[in-house]
Amino acid sequence: MQVLILRGTTREVNNDSGWYFHLMLEERGIEHGMICHNTLVDTGLLTHSINRVFQRLPHGQGAQLIDQFRQADQAILEYIENYKPDLILAISGKTIRPCLLQQIREVSPQSVLVNVFWDNPFFYDIAFSAVPDYDVFFVKDTYVLWEMQKLGANNVVYLHHACYPSEQQPLNNITLAERAEYTCDLAFVGSMYPYRARIFDVLQGMDLKIWGGEPWGSIPRDSVAYTCHQHKRVWGREKVLIFNLAKINLNTQHYQNDVFSVSSKVHQVAACGGFQLVDYKLDLPSLYTVGDEIIAFRHREELRKLTEYYLQHPEERRQIAARARKRALAEHTYAHRWEELLTAIGWK
Repeated sequence: MQVLILRGTTREVNNDSGWYFHLMLEERGIEHGMICHNTLVDTGLLTHSINRVFQRLPHGQGAQLIDQFRQADQAILEYIENYKPDLILAISGKTIRPCLLQQIREVSPQSVLVNVFWDNPFFYDIAFSAVPDYDVFFVKDTYVLWEMQKLGANNVVYLHHACYPSEQQPLNNITLAERAEYTCDLAFVGSMYPYRARIFDVLQGMDLKIWGGEPWGSIPRDSVAYTCHQHKRVWGREKVLIFNLAKINLNTQHYQNDVFSVSSKVHQVAACGGFQLVDYKLDLPSLYTVGDEIIAFRHREELRKLTEYYLQHPEERRQIAARARKRALAEHTYAHRWEELLTAIGWK
């Protein structure tokens, strides 16, 4: 089997889903290549194109971007024609247009085309328009799955996020300097939007540290979104350190991308042996046993009560986190998702 990962990138270089699928395939000795379509297109213009049609770009930029897409597509097509992969695994694929997929069919008709799309495709014009051109289009949210099926998209299949235990794990080699920087009662890693600031403001006066991009939108300057912010993005080991060292990891979902579902942090924190408080979503009980392996809150006042309770009960935290880690390793790794993917395309 030969696999080509058409990787989308985020700021989390070598810390994203495409990278973890690559590491998993490498571990299994499965021949594969990896190429990133996004990096072949000007990133400034790309920001405008992902969820907007080209015609809305300022005069001249639309033509410039389309030309760059054509050049990027040609590079991809030449790679595929030479490599002849059995499986083309697009990760996110927010820049992969239907015309490119149709051209891939022509130069490599034997290739099975799939997209693992762990955002909400309804909000991304290019990805949404390309759904019919994949053999299988994977989504992580049952709401999105049902809504896509309403539209007749019978190639859409459920596949949730995963953890990569070789990197997301309990750490034994933590330095004193790292403990000083990352230890806290409460931690949050992620973008700070106004709705998250409103949730976390019930935690005023508590030992809370927030990592991620700078807060934006209509957030008061005295909000914990500012007063507890560490003004630093974290990836790789730093993120794992936080998941290890925080007494409680806070995990609130994105209203656009997590309608019924939850983010990858649920599995990542669990794999690290971290304790977490997650806002309740309808898909959560299918992943972890709520109340036993993971603790969920349904409103911000309950979040405050739960943080106060679990800060006072470290042994309960430890036991819950241990059960979550056991479930994550048993069911929610990239190796598990790979097997589910192969089953969905009829190769298992």
